[in-house]
Amino acid sequence: MTGRNGKWEVEVPPRASAVVESLRDLGYSLETALSDVIDNSLAAGANKIELVADTHEEDPAIGILDNGAGMAEAELLEAMRPGSKSPLEKRTAEDLGRFGLGLKTASFSQCRRLSVVTSKAGVLSCAVWDLDLVANRDKWVIERPNRVDGIRWADRLTDNGTLVVWEKLDRLVGPSSDREDLVRQLARAARHIEFVFHRFLSGREAPQGSVKVFLNGGELEPFDPFHSHHPATQHHQEEILMLDGQQIRIRPMTLPHHNKVSRADWEKYGQSEGYVKSQGFYLYRNLRLIVHGTWFGLARQQELTKLSRVCIDIPNSLDVQWKIDVKKASAQPPPVVRKRLRKIIDRIGVPSKRTYTRRGARLAEESQMPVWQRIQDKNRISYSLNAVTTQAPS
Repeated sequence: MTGRNGKWEVEVPPRASAVVESLRDLGYSLETALSDVIDNSLAAGANKIELVADTHEEDPAIGILDNGAGMAEAELLEAMRPGSKSPLEKRTAEDLGRFGLGLKTASFSQCRRLSVVTSKAGVLSCAVWDLDLVANRDKWVIERPNRVDGIRWADRLTDNGTLVVWEKLDRLVGPSSDREDLVRQLARAARHIEFVFHRFLSGREAPQGSVKVFLNGGELEPFDPFHSHHPATQHHQEEILMLDGQQIRIRPMTLPHHNKVSRADWEKYGQSEGYVKSQGFYLYRNLRLIVHGTWFGLARQQELTKLSRVCIDIPNSLDVQWKIDVKKASAQPPPVVRKRLRKIIDRIGVPSKRTYTRRGARLAEESQMPVWQRIQDKNRISYSLNAVTTQAPS
């Protein structure tokens, strides 16, 4: 208790046991939690990330192992601190974090025991959050193991890199849970990662070059929602919008009509919810997908515009203006950007509508004369081939 300007100030720190349980309920799913940890790996310059899972053990666990820069002991302890960075701090252009919460909140949402083992220039450091220990002590205490040989997958670390291990998976595996359900959740998370990080996996844009991500040894493949390299995909005029001295890049595209692609590709690029629900803006922050399949309330998702998709690239310096949330799963365009996007919607919907209306007119013209001719003779009806439609062209 201190006195200042004639007033008493009293520090009232939050109860660790209460706050840490609240941090578990920020709305993460397994796929968004894994993506948040992968963000840290990419920010550390990793170009190889391994997701490993013991799904059938008595005590299942999930690990995320990368070959990034790793951390010294002081860096690790700071990284384990909830709120290790202010969202107002200036960050490097490649930083995919914001609140300094991602590693902890993402991990706590899925497990009660978080272990981090990291190696920098061959020097190992380790720290562990055990939420049961925090609850019992009601203090922000972490464990500092002297040895790491008891931590799963720690032997895979090289001179530089970091391993994150989730144990006590109470949110994923309950007492009566089917372990096959965890396998299904991991498969769904893999598809999410292929989507959210497709520009890193493709290797054409990421600063560290091609990034490889594996799930239990199987390499994940990028899923480009724009089908960018198909010859029938229409790439429309790119626009650059400046906001607070920062560049926003807007690239509208129209996907190919179903007659231009294979059946498998048509279903693939329609995604799980179909083309109508997948149309709209796809917002990327430092190449990482944040929001997709939305017009931000500026237009309705319609059948005739279902092939329209717009790629928007923003830097992390515009997080506040776009209201990026903790999970990096929602955003809202600033008012000045909304005005521009509304005009873009009016323009880019035309090619998608034209693709369908022209093709519809063509099909109608081609089918005006029926192949079969209906013949009624008293009470009998028969059909014969129409001589006009079956005769060979001259």
